[in-house]
Amino acid sequence: MGLPEFFKSDNERKVMKQTSPLEVGIPVIDFDLMYDFYTTVLSCTEVRRADIDAGLSSGLASSANGYLNVWLQTPGGEVIKLMSPPDSPTLNPAPEQLTMRTGIAFLTFYVSDLTDTLAAAEAKGAVLRSDRALIAEGAPMRLCFFADPEGNIIELVEIAA
Repeated sequence: MGLPEFFKSDNERKVMKQTSPLEVGIPVIDFDLMYDFYTTVLSCTEVRRADIDAGLSSGLASSANGYLNVWLQTPGGEVIKLMSPPDSPTLNPAPEQLTMRTGIAFLTFYVSDLTDTLAAAEAKGAVLRSDRALIAEGAPMRLCFFADPEGNIIELVEIAA
């Protein structure tokens, strides 16, 4: 019989012992468009590419017919996996208010160049969802939400130095 929970240290209470940065998978409709967006606008770098066969993808309940999986590392070290199945996935538009749907609502990137990053995103088809007043120059914290070309929501946060 072990010690009661309140006697255990924080490390003893933890179940998961993460070994690598977080990875997020995004099924995409137009692989080339999304690859260009994430590598150009968000400065991600391709670190791996694999064709996931139908047997494995079906067993994982990720796709019945396999898919192309491309690992893109963010400048912060996290990984975004673009998943391109042979049959286009269904577009899942974000609700007007992000808290009105369960699941992952957005990805957040802390940046030192919000204005330039947002301008690059908009030039590649992103749509600003938040009030532009929230990114006024000189504020101690600037932030915005935008939808990438397939509607996935990205948050940019810039904190004054």
